Amino acid sequence: MDRPGDQRPRRACAGLTLALVACCLLPGGTSRTVVAAHAPASLRSADVWEDPLAPMVRRIDAYLQTSQVDGVTMDWRYSVIPSEEIRQSVVCQLLAYVELARLDARTRLRVEIVRHADFLLGRLDEVRSFTPFDGMLAYSLLGAFEITHEERFLDAGRRMMQDLLAIPTPQCVLNGGLMVAMSAAEYWRLTFDTQANQKTRDILAQLLPYQNTDGSFPHWCPGSRDIHYTAWMATELVHIGRLMVDSHIEPFVSTMSAFLEQRIAQDGRANYEEPCPGVPDCMVYYYSRATGCSYDLDSRGWTVEPAYCGMLFDRQGSPKYRPVMTFLDSLEEGGTLADLYDYWPPPSDPEYPWTIADTSVVNMSVILWALSTMVAGRIERGVPVDLVLDDLIDTSGVTPPAPPLVYESMPLAVEPNPALGGCVLRFSLTEARQGLLAVFDAHGRNVRTLKSGGFTRGVHAPRWDGRDDAGRTMPPGIYFAHLRLDHRVQTRRFALLR
Repeated sequence: MDRPGDQRPRRACAGLTLALVACCLLPGGTSRTVVAAHAPASLRSADVWEDPLAPMVRRIDAYLQTSQVDGVTMDWRYSVIPSEEIRQSVVCQLLAYVELARLDARTRLRVEIVRHADFLLGRLDEVRSFTPFDGMLAYSLLGAFEITHEERFLDAGRRMMQDLLAIPTPQCVLNGGLMVAMSAAEYWRLTFDTQANQKTRDILAQLLPYQNTDGSFPHWCPGSRDIHYTAWMATELVHIGRLMVDSHIEPFVSTMSAFLEQRIAQDGRANYEEPCPGVPDCMVYYYSRATGCSYDLDSRGWTVEPAYCGMLFDRQGSPKYRPVMTFLDSLEEGGTLADLYDYWPPPSDPEYPWTIADTSVVNMSVILWALSTMVAGRIERGVPVDLVLDDLIDTSGVTPPAPPLVYESMPLAVEPNPALGGCVLRFSLTEARQGLLAVFDAHGRNVRTLKSGGFTRGVHAPRWDGRDDAGRTMPPGIYFAHLRLDHRVQTRRFALLR
């Protein structure tokens, strides 16, 4: 079966200046005012620069849509390491569409999510690594459930979460550990599983000793510094921070952004080395292989790196957003990007197969996810984004998420608490909402769904009789009332007595 992403020579214009790259990369016959963004800063003014975010999302999505086989677009490197290729292509495509569906859940977008998630379900045995890196796979399936409410996606995500939660926390470190934390945070948000909540917090807390004083992180070896993996781990932390509140996240993200701002030049490219201050014949390096981790990969020049930095800088309001996004835009041609923009390794390098694609579906998929996260983040902050993907999504009319619900009387309450044999779950709404009201046990299992679907304006006070959905009497213990309304969740802990 033919797949996109074959081995082809690198674009001849890859090493030219940004202004010349624009000439090479603009499709023939296409007129875009954003072409001015590719000129050197000295040749353009602030009022002519056009943010390439939405156009890049459109072009990458269009390429992936037209290149689908069996409902997904894969990379030829599936034959090299299936789990790695799937995690970076299909999983990231699914995560991108989940981000967009949270803004504008049209039928076509839901179809894309179902196709990608079902594709993963049919291949779990061959793509699972049974390591912390399965966290992204679980995160994507849980996201599919969040949008579609299809129980098969939650069931698969739950099984994977059981395995991920069983991995000793000291083994969940750095970027792999944060993959576990992303999935655990999403699992907590959907099921309020207390073990998942604690796992996330423990992983974040143990990250502290790994951060260097300049805000950077290593890839593998403690003490080494790596621009690429600092940017990627910041991406993971941003996702976790959107799912739960933890005091470690903002200090991490702030110091990582400050480090990366210092390493990104005005042309948007990363500076991976610089002379030691005041020391002749000495260089300081900012990629792991050259900073004490000789067995690590060469992490320089990956095209996903500017996307990670762009997402972080956009969130932080950094002035480096503009040059890094201009540079990323210059690397893209008709929705396609290569593996690397520079620093190509020799064929003897173990990473060589992952560096030679001119059309890198794995990188394009990760970039689409990063850009879609950026779109969602802007709209969450009340910043409009004019994005239309054929009939998938139209954010031009999407308003920022509603502020926290204003209740006419009170938020969710359990009456009485402790509950002798049963209780009333009481809340009130100022307007109609879609959602779910359920009771979960202390292990995160849904024992009784009291209502699913539409909730009218006004007071709601259904009674739980202490039985599960099958009519069986539940034993005394700790339970949780769970109210989810339009992706907002409230939980209340209570004791059931007999």
